[in-house]
Amino acid sequence: MRAAETPLSERQFRDLANSMPQLAWMARPDGWVFWFNKGWYEYTGTTPAEMEGWGWQAVHDPATLPKVLEGWRRSIATGAPFEMVFPLRAADGSFRSFLTRVTPVRDAQGSIMRWFGTNTDITGQRDVEDTLRRLNDYLEERIAQRSAALGESERRFRLLVEGVVDYAIFMLDPEGRVTNWNTGAARIKGYAASEIVGQHFSRFYTEEDRAEGVPQRALATAARTGKFEAEGWRVRKDGTRFWANVLIDAIRDDAGELIGFAKITRDMTERRAVEERLRQAQKMEAIGQLTGGVAHDFNNLLTVIFGNLETLLRRLPEKDEDDLRRLVDGAIRGATRAAQLTQRLLAFSRRQPLEPKPVNLNRLVAGASELLQRTLGERVAVETVLGAGLWWVQVDPSQLESALLNLAVNSRDAMPGGGKLTIETTNTYLDDAYAAAQDDLAAGHYVLLAVSDTGTGMPKEVIARAFEPFFTTKAPGEGTGLGLSQVWGFIKQSGGHVQIYSEPGEGTAVKLYLPRLATAPGQGESDESVASVPMGRRGETILVVEDDDDVRAHSVDILRELGYRVIAAPDGASALRVLESEPEVRLLFTDIGLPGGFNGRHLAEEACRRYPALKLLFTTAYARNALLNQGKLEPGVDLVLKPFTYAALAAKIREVLDRPPRSAE
Repeated sequence: MRAAETPLSERQFRDLANSMPQLAWMARPDGWVFWFNKGWYEYTGTTPAEMEGWGWQAVHDPATLPKVLEGWRRSIATGAPFEMVFPLRAADGSFRSFLTRVTPVRDAQGSIMRWFGTNTDITGQRDVEDTLRRLNDYLEERIAQRSAALGESERRFRLLVEGVVDYAIFMLDPEGRVTNWNTGAARIKGYAASEIVGQHFSRFYTEEDRAEGVPQRALATAARTGKFEAEGWRVRKDGTRFWANVLIDAIRDDAGELIGFAKITRDMTERRAVEERLRQAQKMEAIGQLTGGVAHDFNNLLTVIFGNLETLLRRLPEKDEDDLRRLVDGAIRGATRAAQLTQRLLAFSRRQPLEPKPVNLNRLVAGASELLQRTLGERVAVETVLGAGLWWVQVDPSQLESALLNLAVNSRDAMPGGGKLTIETTNTYLDDAYAAAQDDLAAGHYVLLAVSDTGTGMPKEVIARAFEPFFTTKAPGEGTGLGLSQVWGFIKQSGGHVQIYSEPGEGTAVKLYLPRLATAPGQGESDESVASVPMGRRGETILVVEDDDDVRAHSVDILRELGYRVIAAPDGASALRVLESEPEVRLLFTDIGLPGGFNGRHLAEEACRRYPALKLLFTTAYARNALLNQGKLEPGVDLVLKPFTYAALAAKIREVLDRPPRSAE
């Protein structure tokens, strides 16, 4: 009877091995390979004659083959299992990485009868459910035949299951007690087989799930429908939690009686974390696109509103009997606040043009300390801890001061009864492991600016949304929800990183990491100020190119009031025609975003090609990336942001016109 069973068991094993997603093979004790499964030949495009014995070396990368041979010969000599990752050549000549495991098959006396090897493709994603279903189908088949199919095929099956380490594969009796345990289960869950066989599988569930009866419902569903599949938190032996994909199949005998369950668990913790980071990045990018677009339209409106209010104020008499100047001043203050809000939106969406300069954070913090103390009030004690030998950073100082002020005001609001605010600077290094766990962060040297308080702190769910624009925990009317989002966008645009550490009742620390500037700057920084509004000179002609009718009319009015001769055009094509007919134009003042697929940058390039002496000044309500290099203005580009003031535009126009021609620089 035994001899009659052997061919059937051998065939079953070969059918199973040929259906495996891995490449599989067997070798004699001396390493001579005598059998490969179907997957091997399909992947390599070889024939049995080519692969017999040591012919498998032909599909290996010559660079890694010596190391493979060394390890394989060592296993043959010692009888130890072999495990290594190396590339194998496919039929089309390409190479893919494989995890190779080779296990000795021993007889009753412990002598090696043969070697059984598998090659698992770890380059791409595999169809997990299909693989698990095949394994589970085989489990059901083996259990149904357990009384008649012992011996060689049973040993081969155990070897196959033991060779799978990426999945926890084990059996349960009808009550849910563990009856066997594979190597993958030991690796993922942390228990040896001797510790867990006979125990109830519910010990892998969290206390909350056990209290709600989740394990019992899972078995009941599998018994009723034949299958249960879910994802959730599970617990390892050491108490740590991992996110698991779980598949439970009911196993029945020929009479339909439930004899147990096959359970397969996969650790999905890392994949879940990656997917969560991706969802968060996509959400923040979508919000950034939306807020940037809103800021663009709003800035165009503010340019007209703010400019006309300024013009009205200039034309009112100094002694206004109707008190109109007070009303206009109030309207200008409101327009200024609106412009600040849109600037924060642009900061969050990382679309604001930055003007980075070499900055020593110790000097910046020291200079801002007095302002912070006045802003925060007497109930908040401000302490600075400035690191020695601090590296320089390349950052927009005004934006960094604004970020520091935002964080300080948030800390003050979190300490309604008073408290302590600590501002700390230090040099630090972010290693590869930390950088890999973040989005868009390179390992390296950074300067840390940390702002911490003794306030109320934040729970995890608030921290998770803290950088979203318009999200706030303050009462209506007490906050815009744009402070932290502005900080986040500015730091990201500056190539840095920001992290919040907080717990309810334990205060909050916000840490800003800015990349180290490799070369310290020289001395001689200077401050520029405009004492008066510079006017135009006789014969100076400016071409204004703006597609928004109201903004164009307002710009023309300002420039004419400043004494310039002004010509206007609504798009790039019209502007080029003006330049052909008006050779006296000295300055092209153009919006970046123009209609018709011919934006301001394209216009400037073509105009300067035709008229090399022409001066350029750009304006925009939303910089996008037309003139930016990683968020910074490209060298030699002059830009004035909307909404611009009368004085700011006058000063910038004069600066550009008075600069020597490009050919003379």
